[in-house]
This record gives sequence, structure tokens and C-alpha cells, in this order.
Amino acid sequence: MKLKDLRTLLIDGDGVLWRDIEAVPGLLRFFEVLQERGIRWALLTNNNTRTVDAYVKKLSDFGVEVEKERIFTSSTVTAAYLERKYGHGAAVHGVGMSGLLDTLREAGFRLSHGEEMPDHEVVAVAAGMDRGLTHDKVKVAMRLIMAGAEYVAANTDGSYPTPDRLNPGSGMVIGALQATSGVVPIVMGKPQRAMFEVSMGAMNADPRTTAMLGDRLNTDILGAQRVGIGTIGVLTGVMTLEELAESDIQPDVLFESIAELAEALENS
Repeated sequence: MKLKDLRTLLIDGDGVLWRDIEAVPGLLRFFEVLQERGIRWALLTNNNTRTVDAYVKKLSDFGVEVEKERIFTSSTVTAAYLERKYGHGAAVHGVGMSGLLDTLREAGFRLSHGEEMPDHEVVAVAAGMDRGLTHDKVKVAMRLIMAGAEYVAANTDGSYPTPDRLNPGSGMVIGALQATSGVVPIVMGKPQRAMFEVSMGAMNADPRTTAMLGDRLNTDILGAQRVGIGTIGVLTGVMTLEELAESDIQPDVLFESIAELAEALENS
């Protein structure tokens, strides 16, 4: 993939554009270059702790204005999958935080969550990051899954980057429910195809001129390779040179940060 041919860029958030509440240096110039070059972009994030509206505000706070239609999260893809399969208003049990629970609720599902067993049949258990995970939350979800509810994971990331160091990610929740129920979930987020296919379809993107920009080999880069688009890696998040040296998964091009990528785009 050549940078001069790039027309659509799918961008991860955590570790690429920001670390927790801090913008990565060069953020505004990066988006200015995308606009100058006529490169369309969309945010693709496995982080399911925030709603789409929250991401719109987060980017706005950094000085970047974006329409809701260009933000795709593992929560929105989970909701779309469940609606296609079970229909509007289906009974779903959620294990997660506001990003996932509010997205499911706004999509019109009959949503249960928490430490009490719902008093109605549930077609699916949708799980994501939950910093308030308890024994009783796991118990309820485990029993629903074992009773036949489909187990759907927003994503399985084991960690996410912060300005300090890595923190536990959704994988801690997904692993707990898988270990206790004995059921392997169907996964919506990267590196699975759903998020890439939904976002590219919405943007009418040509795979030959589309690339994924990310900081994780086993989600951003692997997922993009599976759908046949270009890959750009940055070293401001999870990915390290040591990991790259030991992995069979390699990005097409690698940059220290989006600031370095912006300079390369200007000169391509």
C-alpha cells in the first residue's frame, strides 16, 4: 500500500489518537492533513465504555469535529448484530458499562443487567468492559448463557493504554464468563470482520485505497489484513518494536506516531 493512494482511513482511538484523557501530540495537525489530502476517515474502536455521543464530545474537546455516522464502536456493531438476528425489542442481558448498556437500550432492546436474575427469557448475553464486575454479575450472566442465551462479546482486548501504563480491558470480563459458563462467545470487535465491513459499507470505501491505522497487531492490523485493506501501525499505544520483531503479523508501514504519519502524508 502506498500512502499517496490512500483515500479512506479507518482509525483506532485508544493509543493512536489519545491515551485516556490526553490527546496524542500532533492530533490536530494530523486531521488537518487528512482534510488537505481529501482523505475520508472513520473512528473504529473496540472500547465499549463510551457511547457514540461521548466519542463525538471527546473528539470535539480535542478540537476535532465529527459526525456520529463516522464513529463505529464494538457496542454499536454488537447492537446491529443482535437486531439483525433477534429483531427490535428482543430481550438481552448486558454485562458492561454505560457505553454498551446505553447503546443497547437506545437500540430498543428489552435490557436487563446487574446482579438480579431477569424474570423473563433472554435471547442473548452481551458483554463488554465492566469496572464494577462482581461475583453476582458473573453468576447471573453465566446461568443465562448456560440456559441457552447466545453469548456475544463486544471485544476481547486484554488491556488498553493509559498515560501511566496498561490497564485491564474487556478481556477480563469476557474471560470470566467464558471460564464459568464453558461457552466461547461470538466476538463483534476487531479483529473480527463485522466492524470493518459495517464501516466500509457505510462509507462506500474501496478496499484498494483504504487502510486501518492502529496500535495493536492482533486487532487493528490482523483484522484489516483479514478484509484485505492496507495497514498502518503506530507505537504510541500497545504495539512495541519487541512485539513486532517476534510477530508474524506486520503492518504495511510503521510510524512512531500520528505526527510522523502526518508528515509522511504531506510528502507523499
